[in-house]
Amino acid sequence: MSRLSLIALCAAIALVAPARAELQAEQLSVETLPEKLPAHWVWVNDVAFFNMADGRAYLIDADNGRFVGMVSGGYGHGSLGLDPRGDRFVVPATFYSRGSRGDRTDVLTLYETKNLTPGTEIIIPAKKFSGIPFVGNSTLTDDGRFALIYNFTPEQSVTVANLDKGAVVGEFQTPGCGLIYPVGPRRFMMQCGDGSMQLALMDAEGKVTPGGVSKPLWTQEDLATEKAVRVGESRWMFFTYNSQVFIVDGAGKEPRVVDQWSLVGPNPDGWRVGGLQPSAYHTAQGRLYVLMHQGGPETRKDPGKQVWVFDLRTRKKIQQIDLETTATSIAVSQDAKPLLYATEFGVPTLNIYDAASGKKLRAVDQLGQTLTVIQPAPVQPAAMGR
Repeated sequence: MSRLSLIALCAAIALVAPARAELQAEQLSVETLPEKLPAHWVWVNDVAFFNMADGRAYLIDADNGRFVGMVSGGYGHGSLGLDPRGDRFVVPATFYSRGSRGDRTDVLTLYETKNLTPGTEIIIPAKKFSGIPFVGNSTLTDDGRFALIYNFTPEQSVTVANLDKGAVVGEFQTPGCGLIYPVGPRRFMMQCGDGSMQLALMDAEGKVTPGGVSKPLWTQEDLATEKAVRVGESRWMFFTYNSQVFIVDGAGKEPRVVDQWSLVGPNPDGWRVGGLQPSAYHTAQGRLYVLMHQGGPETRKDPGKQVWVFDLRTRKKIQQIDLETTATSIAVSQDAKPLLYATEFGVPTLNIYDAASGKKLRAVDQLGQTLTVIQPAPVQPAAMGR
C-alpha cells in the first residue's frame, strides 16, 4: 500500500470512529441508616483466615439481600458487641504497628448504627483472645453499659470497660475458668476445666468478684463444648459431643443444671450437633434451631445440612429444615416472622430462609472468605423470660 493510500485509510477510519464519551466525575454521598437495627438486618463476621490482619463485619438487609455496610475488625476479628437497644455497637480489635508484626494495640471502638462511623476508642490490655471466634469471646452487659473481653495468654482473665465513660474499669483474673456467658445485667458465668461453671459478679462500677462454683456438670467422657446458646435471661444451653443438652441457670448462688435431655433420643444413627455456631433460639416462640450432621464424636466441628427445630417447652422436634448447602453457622431473627440465616466457613455466601416454612428466600454472595459468627438485630434481655 502506498503512503498516500495509508493516509487516506486512516482518515476514513477517523471519520467513522465514534466519539469518545467524557467520563463523569463520581459523586460521593453519605447515607444515613436507621437509628436502630431493623429486625431483619444482620451482621456477618469474617475472621479473614488467609489474611488475618484484615478481619471485618458485614451488615446485610436480609429482606432484599442488600449489602448495607462494613466495619474493620483488625487482626483475628471475632464478633461485635451489639447494644441491646440496637443503636450502637462495639468492635474489639487488635492491630500491629507494622501490619502483621510490631507493637500490639488492643482497642474497643464504639460505632453508632445510623452512620457506621468510628467514635470513641478505649485502649484495653493487649491480651484479647485471638483465634477462630465463637460465642463467649466478648460481649456487652445486658444494659449495654459495660464491654466484657475474654483474655487468653494462656493465663485467663476478663477485661471490663465502661462504654459510657470511655474508660477501662480493670482486668480481673479468672484462673481455671474462662469465656463469658451473661446471666443478668451484673453477672456472668464461665466454663472451668473440670466441667464445672463459675459465677462472676459485678458491682455498679463494673468491678468483678468471683462467685459460686458448681460441681462438675458433665462427664469427662462426654464433655460440653463452648458453643452454647442463650435461652433465657439467666439460662444458657450447652451441647455435649454426643448431643446431650444441659440448660444451666446462673440466677442463684452458683450455676446449676435445670434441665437435661438428648437431641437425638435413644436411636441417634450417628446424628450430632456440629459446626462453629450450631444453634439459635427464637425467644418469643420458644423454638430451638440446631445444625445437625451424621458422624462420630470427632466430627463435632463439621458442617451440617439439616436444621432440627425443637419446641423447648416440650423438648419435642417439631420441624426439620433441609438446607440447600451445608453450613457451619446459623442464627435466627427475633421478630414475629423470623428469618433463618446460614453460612459455611470458607464459602462467601449468606443464605436466608423463611424460618417457619424452611423455604430458601435468597442468598447474598461475595461477602468474605471465612464467615464465622452471625449476629441478628438484638432482642431485649428483659423479653427473654426465665
